[in-house]
Amino acid sequence: MDNIHVNLDTKDILEKVIAEKMVMDNSTGVFIIKDCILVQSFTGKNYTYRAVNYVTGDQKYLFYKRQELIKQDYDCVIDKIKALSFYDMKQASDGSEMIDLIFRDIFPKYGFVVREDQVELSKHIYENMKDLKISLSDIAVGLGKTHAYLIAAIVHGTFARKDRFYKQTPIVITTSSIELQRSIIKEYIPEISKMLIENGIIPSPITCVLRKGKENYVCENRLKDYFQSLDPKRKRSSEYIGLQNLIQSKNIDLADAEDISGYDKRKINVKSSQCMKCSKFKTCAFQQFMKQARKSTYHFQICNHNYYLADILKRKDGRRSLLPDYQTVIIDEAHKLMDAANQMYGTTINEHEINNLMKKISPANVKKKSQNDLKNLSSEVMALNQMLFDVLADQIPNDAFSEDTEKFPTIITSRIRTLLRKMVFNIHEISQKMTYTERQFQIDIKAVLDGLNVFLLETNIYWMENPKAKGQRMLASIPEVISKELGEDLWTDKRSMILTSGTLAVDGDFSYIKHQLGMSVLSDWKINELTKLSPYHFKENCMLYIAKKMPFPNVDDEAYIQMMGEEISSLITASNGHALVLFTSYKPLRLIFQKIKKEHPNRQIIAMNRGRNTAIDEFKESKNAILFATGSMWEGVNIPGDVLSHLIIVKLPFPIPDPISDYEKSLYPDINEYLKSVLIPKMLIKLRQGVGRLIRSETDTGVISILDARAGDTGRYHQDVLHALPECRRAENIEDIQAFLNEKKAKSYFE
Repeated sequence: MDNIHVNLDTKDILEKVIAEKMVMDNSTGVFIIKDCILVQSFTGKNYTYRAVNYVTGDQKYLFYKRQELIKQDYDCVIDKIKALSFYDMKQASDGSEMIDLIFRDIFPKYGFVVREDQVELSKHIYENMKDLKISLSDIAVGLGKTHAYLIAAIVHGTFARKDRFYKQTPIVITTSSIELQRSIIKEYIPEISKMLIENGIIPSPITCVLRKGKENYVCENRLKDYFQSLDPKRKRSSEYIGLQNLIQSKNIDLADAEDISGYDKRKINVKSSQCMKCSKFKTCAFQQFMKQARKSTYHFQICNHNYYLADILKRKDGRRSLLPDYQTVIIDEAHKLMDAANQMYGTTINEHEINNLMKKISPANVKKKSQNDLKNLSSEVMALNQMLFDVLADQIPNDAFSEDTEKFPTIITSRIRTLLRKMVFNIHEISQKMTYTERQFQIDIKAVLDGLNVFLLETNIYWMENPKAKGQRMLASIPEVISKELGEDLWTDKRSMILTSGTLAVDGDFSYIKHQLGMSVLSDWKINELTKLSPYHFKENCMLYIAKKMPFPNVDDEAYIQMMGEEISSLITASNGHALVLFTSYKPLRLIFQKIKKEHPNRQIIAMNRGRNTAIDEFKESKNAILFATGSMWEGVNIPGDVLSHLIIVKLPFPIPDPISDYEKSLYPDINEYLKSVLIPKMLIKLRQGVGRLIRSETDTGVISILDARAGDTGRYHQDVLHALPECRRAENIEDIQAFLNEKKAKSYFE
C-alpha cells in the first residue's frame, strides 16, 4: 500500500463534512486516507460508498454493496480513491515544500501569522534531521520556535516513512521546564494534529507521552498502606479527602493530584527499592504505564534534561534504557542542559539520607548475635557520618559564609579520607550481614557505597552545601572533565540533535555553549548554526536607559546602597510603578527594598524572598506594583501587558564564584582570558534572559534600565551589553523615560 496510513477514527472529519452539507446527515465514516474520507450510507437495501475530499469538497460515488464493507476489502477501495483526480490535492514533493504548505496555507486559516523567519527555522531544523546533523539555533522570544521544530519533526516523520528501510522510532523532546512540557502535550500537539488532519496532511493524531522519574508517580501499595495508617481526626481534612480521591481516581501521576502535601507525596510515591520485591510488580498501574510508555510507537517522547541524561548514562553503563531507541533529539531550553549535566554527572552524599537508612536497617529487637552486629555497625556508621560532616563544616572559614553562597569549596584531606574509608568498610559489612528482611535496602546500600567511593577519587571537584544545617548537610562532586565526558556521550552517536533556546549564543557566537557541552569532538561540517532576532519591534516599543555616574557595585558600601535607592526611587516614579527590579543577590534586595518602602508608602511594593511563591502572582494581579526579585525571575516568567512595563536591572548578572568556576578559571592562562571566554558570555546570556521578561508580545511596550556602572558609556562592558541586547531607543535621562511612556501608554496607565 505504498506506506499509506489509514485512519479509522473518522468522528471529527465526518462531523465536518456533514456540517458543511457535503454528505447526508445519516452518513457514517469508514476510514480516512490523506485528505479523503470514505463515507457509507444505507439506502434500506444497499450500502453505498462515496469518497469525499474534506479539504476541497470534491467527491465521487464509488460503488454499492449488499453487505457492509469489511477490512479485507480496504486495499482495493484505497486503490480506487488514489486514482481519483482530487485525491491528495495538497501533496508536497518534499519536506521543504510541505513546511511551506503548512505555515503559508494551512496555519493562516486558523489565525496564525506567516513569519518568514519561523518558516526558515523549521526548514533548517528539518534539513538537519534529515541529514543526521546537529543544529544550534538561538531564537528570540516571539518567533514561534516550538511550532517550528514540531512541524519540522512531523514532516520529517512523514517523508521518512517513504524510505524502504524506514523503521519507526520516536523523536525525543527534552526541556528544562515542566510548564513547556505540559504545553507541548496539552496544547501544541493536539492543536497541530487537529489542523493537519483537517487539511489532509496526516491521517491520524500525533501521539506523545510524558516521561518522568519514578518519584513522580503513585505506588498503589504505598498509597493504600499509608491511607489506612492515617487517623481522619488528626489529618487535615482537605489532605485526607485528596488522598481518598486519589485512590478512587486510580490516577498515578502525582502532578495531577490535588490537595496532597509534599510530605504525603513522599510517602506514596514509587520507590525503586520496593518495586522488585512487590507482589504486584508486573500488574500495578505504574508498571503497566511504563511498559506502554517504552513503546516506540509514540511519535514523541517528552522529558526533562535530567531524564534524558539519565537515559544516556544508563545506555553508557550497559543498563536498560529509560527511553526507546531514537534517531532524533530536540533539546529546547538548551542553555539549561549544562546545569542538568552538573547534577546528573555529579554525586552527592546526604547526611540525613545516610542516617535515615542506617536507622531503617538497625534491628529494633536484638535477639541474635548477627542482629547485634548489625545494630553496632549501623550505629558506628551514624557516628562516623556525623564526624565526617563536622570535619567538612569546620574546614569552611567564617568569612566564607554569605546568604548567596550555595557551594562551599572542600578539600578531601587525609582525615576525611580515613572517615570515608571506615564508612565504606562498615557499610560493606552491613550488606554482608543483612537478613532477608533488611535486603529490601540493598539498592539504597549500593547507592550510598557508590557515592562514598566517588569522594575517594582524586579527579573530581568537591564542595559542601548547607554546612550550617546539621542533619541536612551535603557533600557534592562532579568530574573535572565533565565537558569531555559530555562530548563523548552526547555527540558521537549517529543521530540528529536539535539544540535551541532564546539565549544560546553571545552576539551570534556559539563558541561558549560548544565549549561547555564538549563539542570540540565534532567536525565543523557536522554542526549548523542559526540565529534569529525577535519579530517584536524593539526600536519602536522599547527604550534602553543606562544610568550615568553610578558608583562601582559594592553591597557593603553604604554610599552605593544610598545612591542605588535614590536612582530606583526616581525610576519607579517615572514609570508610575509597573516595575520589576532585578537583583543578583538577596542582601542588596533587602536593603534597598526597606528604603523604597519608606519613600513610597502608598505604593504596592512586593519582595520575592526565598520560599515565597505568591510574589509573582501578587504582582501579576496588581495594577502598578513594584516587584523586587532575584533568582528564578531572571528567566522563564511570562508577564505580558502593562503590569510589567519597566525592567530595572540593578547589577550585571555575573555568576557567583563557586568550586566549579574556580576549577574552570584554573584552566586558563590568565584572568582576562577566563573573563573573555567564560564569565562575560555567562553574564551576557543571563542578562538576555532577564531582559526577555519585558517584551512578551507584539503590543508590549516598556523600558529597560541598567544601573551597573560597568555598563555605562565609559564602563568596561558597555559595548558587550549593547551588542547583547536588541536595538532600542536610548534614554539620556529619566525625563526621556517619562516622555516615552507618555507617548506609548494610555491615560489609565498613570492613574
